[in-house]
Amino acid sequence: MSIQMTVVFCTLCAQMTLLLLLVLPLPHIIRTKIVDIAMTLDKSSYFKTGVWFWTTLMTMQVVDCVQRLQRFTGSVIDNPYYASDQSSKAKMALTQDQLASKFYAQRNLYISGAVLYLMVSIFTVLTIVKKMVLKQKAIRNFKPSASNEEEIEKYTQLLKMKQQDIDTLKKQIAGLQKSYDGLTDSKVSSTEKKND
Repeated sequence: MSIQMTVVFCTLCAQMTLLLLLVLPLPHIIRTKIVDIAMTLDKSSYFKTGVWFWTTLMTMQVVDCVQRLQRFTGSVIDNPYYASDQSSKAKMALTQDQLASKFYAQRNLYISGAVLYLMVSIFTVLTIVKKMVLKQKAIRNFKPSASNEEEIEKYTQLLKMKQQDIDTLKKQIAGLQKSYDGLTDSKVSSTEKKND
């Protein structure tokens, strides 16, 4: 593996580790520190320039890999990588060197594509974690006031009314069930049939 692909592979491993760290159920303090570091890096113009440079470099590498792979597809006549008999134009198999080149181009395409995909994934997950940390801070800093207590009392009354409605509905269902069982000629009730 070349030095360039080694750096790309190490970047991929670092991205996977960072993504794993972001999705772990960490304590609020650690998540807050991660979000603070991310916000500090987001304000840095050097960091933004580095991210855009690396994204452009990975995009160019993906395009280069796609172009290399296109050499191994297409018509036999136009493709110099296929060994062919010029008199019969019969297509022969790829040589071992050509197969190795195709494999390396595919490998580089997958690794570079994964780096780009993980960049987007990290950005998305980090946005979700930021929102979650802000919501947790708001919940921790919430102090009930008199108006909040009035709202709590209002919703408690609503819950009690809904519970009464549920109890009434249960009684109606039980009454309907008894009426239905009384209409049947057999001695087995519908609830016993359900249990079977």
